[in-house]
Amino acid sequence: MIDKKELSNKISKSKTLLFTIIAISCFLVVSVFDFFDQSFSLHDILVEFHGLVFDLVIFGILITTYETISSKKEKIERYNEELNDYKFWKSEESMYRTRGIIKRLVSLGEKKLDLSFCYLANDNSLLQYTDMKEWNFTGATLTNCGFGASNITNSNFTLAKLNRGTFIDVNLTNSNFRNANLYLTKFENCNLTSVDFLNARVDSISWFSELKKSKNIGVEILKKQILY
Repeated sequence: MIDKKELSNKISKSKTLLFTIIAISCFLVVSVFDFFDQSFSLHDILVEFHGLVFDLVIFGILITTYETISSKKEKIERYNEELNDYKFWKSEESMYRTRGIIKRLVSLGEKKLDLSFCYLANDNSLLQYTDMKEWNFTGATLTNCGFGASNITNSNFTLAKLNRGTFIDVNLTNSNFRNANLYLTKFENCNLTSVDFLNARVDSISWFSELKKSKNIGVEILKKQILY
């Protein structure tokens, strides 16, 4: 024999089984009342059936929308938690795991990613993202990374390790590179308007000249901010 407690737990955990039991119970109750109702006719069933179909469609749409939004929110929260677990872990494995999480978050429509202190050295997969507006790269290891044809406005690269990196056709307006390591980092045809390079470290004074030669915008007031 099936234990009553076990059956109760099984019913409570299975939405389908619970719905089926409720539906059968309601059907039996309605059938009893219909049996004693002398004015009952098949037309009544047809009218109620149309109402039921309409209710199912409306509630089905509402429930599906709610479940989709709720599931998406839960996934984003879970991936962000996983991303936090890989911060400060400097290894090739953490880089691949972080890269996968970034891809999933972007596919879910997450706009502002927090990649602070993540390890992404030698990883050019960031090139595929055209919109990195307001992303946080604080303290991230981005050595030998490439950024191209992207919108990275209002982003934060404070203390980031960007040595030997490359920025090509990137809009960096209002981004922050304070105390970042920019040794041998190349900027070509980028918009550097209002970019903060205060105490950023570069390889030599010629780095500033290279910014001008490489057709970057907004480099006129940057020289005072940079340490050589």
